[in-house]
Amino acid sequence: MVLRVGIDITPLVGPPTGIHQHTRHLTDALLSRDDVTVSGWLLSARGRKPRFAGPIRRSPIPASPAARLWARGSWPGRRTIAGAVDVVHGVNFLAPPAGTSVVTIQDLTPLTRPDLVELTVAAKAPAIRRILDSDAWIHTSSQAVAAELADLGRTERVRVIHHGLRPPAPTEPGTGAKVAGFDRYVLVLGTTERRKRVPVIISAMAAVDDDIGLVIAGPAGNDEAAIDRAIADTGLGRRVHRLIAVDDAARDALVRDATVLVLAAGYEGFGFTPLEAAAVGTAVVATAVGALPELVGDLLHLADPADTDLGPLLAAACEDPTVPMALTTRLQDLTWTAHADAMVELYRLAANS
Repeated sequence: MVLRVGIDITPLVGPPTGIHQHTRHLTDALLSRDDVTVSGWLLSARGRKPRFAGPIRRSPIPASPAARLWARGSWPGRRTIAGAVDVVHGVNFLAPPAGTSVVTIQDLTPLTRPDLVELTVAAKAPAIRRILDSDAWIHTSSQAVAAELADLGRTERVRVIHHGLRPPAPTEPGTGAKVAGFDRYVLVLGTTERRKRVPVIISAMAAVDDDIGLVIAGPAGNDEAAIDRAIADTGLGRRVHRLIAVDDAARDALVRDATVLVLAAGYEGFGFTPLEAAAVGTAVVATAVGALPELVGDLLHLADPADTDLGPLLAAACEDPTVPMALTTRLQDLTWTAHADAMVELYRLAANS
């Protein structure tokens, strides 16, 4: 039986965050299958159309009103927002709180650390609580978030399915260095959110050679002011290159040519960037957050998420930027095809609820 799946593709309209990546690569993998039909729904009645090869339905109810309604009840239901489908998948916390919904909870910052996120994200907390109290199926990408859900009392209908990876595409050697503006550089990749602790990385740059630059690449988040202060306080201005708009080609080149990629996050749901970097042999310094401990903790030394001095680890990685072959080999198993296989199994459970 062909399963009809409606997926929230609203994240595809926004910047290339982790949720954007998940939505993009999952839908691409699902659209290539013959056992499901996939349509997209947008929690927006207007605005530009995202890149999506399937049919698109615009919800008559925008995201903010829908979140407020779902915090109190189950309307609007799946047919109102997605049409004639068997199951709906909310990839960004939001979906009707019902048994035929699959809701991806990438992390629990709106509930546990609202101070770390934008107000629009924190405002989703009541709708998330309603999901936890409902019969909806919950997908998360790490055992760490599943443990948090258990602490909040939600253990039933929770499935941990790791995301896939899109290893950076091969590029002409030196392309990343040209984009970076440095022959050797430390790379920070992603939206500059408070939970990423980019100022900690800026402070750690004092421990590495002066010819090594720092590239901060990704959309502006809620920690830009603190980052600017940290750069001024450390006097690193000439060694820092800030790139806000980075396309796939530039991103891939930056990752491949980086001396070290750093993730200093105090909290994370999965941890795309260090995994993608390690998959192509780029050295990584990262904290023990998200899925990193369960996926690579036995092969990669991970810093305590509370540690504010990453200088020694960063200096060591810059001195010897090698990645264990066992690590790159293991990460080859994290494919979007495998992720889609597991998600389809979950969709069938929800459709038969």
